[in-house]
Amino acid sequence: MSTLSLKKTNRFSINDIKKDMKIILKKKMNKKYFDISIKNLNDSAPIHKNDQWAQRLGLKKKIFPGFAVTSPFSKIIGMYLPGKNCVIMNIDFKFKKPTFQNDNLQYICKVKKIIKSLNVVVLSLLVLRKKEIIVEGSSQCKILQFNK
Repeated sequence: MSTLSLKKTNRFSINDIKKDMKIILKKKMNKKYFDISIKNLNDSAPIHKNDQWAQRLGLKKKIFPGFAVTSPFSKIIGMYLPGKNCVIMNIDFKFKKPTFQNDNLQYICKVKKIIKSLNVVVLSLLVLRKKEIIVEGSSQCKILQFNK
């Protein structure tokens, strides 16, 4: 199955979605995104703000907040796959490795299962740094239909 384009948003119906459809987004975790995330999340935990604190906990430097790392999936799911006709029913993440400022990440959203009778799509979610999985997750999304 081919990879979808980020050049246009989608509003798939349940019949348009196929197993193994996927989309990939690349994002650099730069200082600007870090600062905005800390402010918006109102997260002043020292592990996110202080390198020395993080080093005492065994990390090489301060880390990105988990919500900041996984939030691009909201855009991916709600705009591209499954797209504008869906709502997230649940989402689950397992953090395998920390994310640091200036990491180049690759977000992969792939259709794992389609339950047509319920209008539900099950997605596999991955965040990679180079080829290393740093976050893995899954989501169930309901595909809504326009009232006529």
